[in-house]
Amino acid sequence: MNQRREQRRESGFTLIELIVVITIIGVLAGTVVVSVSGKSDKARAERVKADFSAIMSACAMFKEDHRRYPDTLDELMNPPELSNGVTEEYLAKPPLDPWSMEYYIYEFEGNDIILVSLGADMIEGGSEWDADIRSDEMNQPQY
Repeated sequence: MNQRREQRRESGFTLIELIVVITIIGVLAGTVVVSVSGKSDKARAERVKADFSAIMSACAMFKEDHRRYPDTLDELMNPPELSNGVTEEYLAKPPLDPWSMEYYIYEFEGNDIILVSLGADMIEGGSEWDADIRSDEMNQPQY
């Protein structure tokens, strides 16, 4: 009879054991959420900087081949033919702002190309993650 009672106790978890395990899982999940929150905006800002670098390099190659900067970002993916009839692709896919999922703002100031992301709020100005990110303020060489 004693063996039967012991087998029943060992065959499952008690309510207390389940509550302890669920509590531990809840605490761990809460810790992960707190440590990860805010990282997505930082990742987006880093992506913007990497995109700006790639776009500026593509613009430099475009200028080398066509003797002018591209008029739009789309022209880097669909450039005109070179004088020898070859079409060179400078960017394989459209560089989209990770917040708005639209093209970055592309403009000229003098002889410099300026790229702008409007940040998380997608309007001019702002602070922290809402601040504009400009290529001319990133210690990046202008081509």
